[in-house]
Amino acid sequence: MTTIIDQSRTWQGLDGPAEWAQAWERTRELIGLRPDHFSDHDSDGTQEDGVSALATALYITARERRIEPAAVARQAVDDLIHRRPGETDLDIVRRWEAHLENLGHDIDDKTDPVSARWQRLRYEHDPDERNWDDSLARHGYGLTAIHYVLGAHVALAF
Repeated sequence: MTTIIDQSRTWQGLDGPAEWAQAWERTRELIGLRPDHFSDHDSDGTQEDGVSALATALYITARERRIEPAAVARQAVDDLIHRRPGETDLDIVRRWEAHLENLGHDIDDKTDPVSARWQRLRYEHDPDERNWDDSLARHGYGLTAIHYVLGAHVALAF
């Protein structure tokens, strides 16, 4: 049986900046606090995207503030993901892209593990792609799955 911790190592990719690896280690620590809240089956990708978004948020904040990912406060992650007045989810995606580009990433580079992961997170699950009568069907940008990981039912406190 593969656990979410094991799966996250694949999602992380190979190589990348030291802070990327550290952000994933911190993410594994946080999700490891409540492993019972994660399923072994992630049929719609919510867990993968949510965990990946958390690692990416920790990475962005750590690099920009020049701190260790373990020192990133929950408020900093919330500030990255919450809509600002007048923003849409697409605006949040564009804001995160700007952060990554400012950190030196070509967001279209499939060989950069940070950019490769971002390409999945910026993907919009379009309502025209699925049968939306299914209440479990996923929609929206992959990035917004971070709310699943940060939600009260998982209750990550850091």
